[in-house]
Amino acid sequence: MSAEAPSGDGHAAPDVTSPIAQTPSGGLPTSHDEPGWSASPAADTATSPPGSPPGRSRIRRIGPPVLCILVYSVLAAFAYGVHPPATSATLPPCACGDISSQVWFLAWPAYALSHGLNPFYSSWVDYPHGVNLMNNTASPLLGILFTPMTLIFGALSTLSLLMRLALALSGISMCLALRRWTTWWPAAFIGGLLYEFSPFMVGQSQSHLFLTFVPLPPIMTVLFDELVVHRRHLIRNGILLGVVVAAQVMISPEILVISLIATACALIVMTIRHAVAARERIGDLLRGFSVAVATMVILAAYPIWIYFRGPYHVVGPPHPISALVQYHSYPASLIYPTSLQRFGFGSWLAKGTALLQSNTVEHTTYVGIPLLVLLAFIVIRCRRVGHVQLFVLVALGGWVVTLGREVRGIKLPFDLILRIPILNGALDLRYSFLMYLGIAVVLAIGLDRMRSEGIFAKLVRSRPTEAPTGEAARAPVVSRRWSRRQLDRPVACLGIAVVALAPLLPALPYRSTPSDVPLLFTAANSPLKSGTVVLSYPLPITYGYAGPNDQALLWQSAARMRFKLIAFRGAVAGPTGRPIQGAAMLLPPFEAEQVLVWGLYGKPSSPPAMDASTAKAIQIFLKTYGVGAVTVVPWGLRTNAVLAYYVAALQVPPVKFGGSYIWPDVQQDLRRLGLGAD
Repeated sequence: MSAEAPSGDGHAAPDVTSPIAQTPSGGLPTSHDEPGWSASPAADTATSPPGSPPGRSRIRRIGPPVLCILVYSVLAAFAYGVHPPATSATLPPCACGDISSQVWFLAWPAYALSHGLNPFYSSWVDYPHGVNLMNNTASPLLGILFTPMTLIFGALSTLSLLMRLALALSGISMCLALRRWTTWWPAAFIGGLLYEFSPFMVGQSQSHLFLTFVPLPPIMTVLFDELVVHRRHLIRNGILLGVVVAAQVMISPEILVISLIATACALIVMTIRHAVAARERIGDLLRGFSVAVATMVILAAYPIWIYFRGPYHVVGPPHPISALVQYHSYPASLIYPTSLQRFGFGSWLAKGTALLQSNTVEHTTYVGIPLLVLLAFIVIRCRRVGHVQLFVLVALGGWVVTLGREVRGIKLPFDLILRIPILNGALDLRYSFLMYLGIAVVLAIGLDRMRSEGIFAKLVRSRPTEAPTGEAARAPVVSRRWSRRQLDRPVACLGIAVVALAPLLPALPYRSTPSDVPLLFTAANSPLKSGTVVLSYPLPITYGYAGPNDQALLWQSAARMRFKLIAFRGAVAGPTGRPIQGAAMLLPPFEAEQVLVWGLYGKPSSPPAMDASTAKAIQIFLKTYGVGAVTVVPWGLRTNAVLAYYVAALQVPPVKFGGSYIWPDVQQDLRRLGLGAD
């Protein structure tokens, strides 16, 4: 682009000899031979030939984005198999564990809003206390926005649709964001595809909607670029950034914290590298970010208050530090595939699997040797491109955090993060989100530059050529050889991208299992009465991280919250506000729930004695907490033993309904035993 040509915002571009032109707005440095690099790809894209039909021009303009959106959406739908996008019949990978929690987190806001209750906290679980949804992985904004669908089709259908939308919208958002720094649609498409199906997304999208619904971070990146690098429309972009951050607060505070840490580090790096420009433009930066903060506070003040001071809020990180540091990546994790990849085989797959620590969902730092080689080539070739420099640091920083607190006695950044309140609640492995975001940007920009300038253009000094003379000078500009060159270079770049990304091809579709909600909770003629407090087996509690048996949350959601549940698998505040886990979550007298925990996990190894004292303790528990029904869904090898404990306590056999068991009138049974209301 010449010095006199208009830039993307309609103003004359600066003189290429000025320092500001070499580092636009004093921000990210561009290459020295491309000082006037436009923020908009439209300035560099080829226009339609003169005289071409208007319809063809319109197709060239809207065709690529429409095609990208369709491809991303179809691939996202295929990831979960050949089921309808809003199915309630199956769930990946099982109808248990984190999936049950995610269903419940979508069901509660819909029920709360339709019954005049608060969607940010609930006493329908962990009864008689309650839980704070903002302290959990709830994504209340998604639950609120999809309330109409949940009320009509149910929370299982809503989750199925949202898990597919999470992948599709994330890829679309990244692709459109990358168009800001690329002129070639395939480059932006490939970057968006990597972002949509990176190992992080492939692993987390099996269970964690709150981690995979990430279309907002690319938008935050674009707005950050507008405010810091180009300093355009400070008020408008500040407001937009505040809106996006407020929305992210109510989708995943964990992803927001990770993004804000990366943003702060990027600002520090840019300030150090461009100290003079930073001092000159500090006023503009403060104005833009002040507007963003003010907007975010106005929109997210109440959810933030709920998080820190609301009912049932947790003090400190929701998970103990010991749980956060037990998993981390290894340098070798970059090159050894895991079961998440389609082409993992032989000893390489065995080595990658050995590094997983039995946690396929979280261990997602695989990149592969071909992509690592390509990234190294791009970094060398585009070493003077400011955005490549910055996002390489973002990717490297995210990867270093995934290594945990220390390596061979050397303290790493995650050790510092764990010492900072508010920031210390994220698992180190989840910072691989930043790694793949940075890789997607670097890859897209690199492919775009390779296509437009030549694959080795910045590595090999070009030889001077003699001016054509005679007939050669009068030859047409467009020749068959030139057309072939124009075709060969994009094909070569696409081939390079395919070879580099092939090892990351995910092993899709995911394994799905039937949701199988027992009829006891959904049938119209069920003996389970509405409004009842239920003590269920399996008990929705994690006992020392021994298992994901919280199916009762799924069943309560499918029953549209017709009953309340004792216990909850998630972040629960103890008497001091600190989070409690395992045995600390049991209510006194403990024998009633200890029997259920023992039935699930075989812990404690010596169950409560089958005697009159245990029966009395169970009776007192049921009376104290107003339990209206005890339900037992056959699960594991000790179901009959669990039934025997409660038969001894209530002295009446349960009612069998649809393959499950229930004592439907517990308080009446207690009155018959002389334990009525005082």
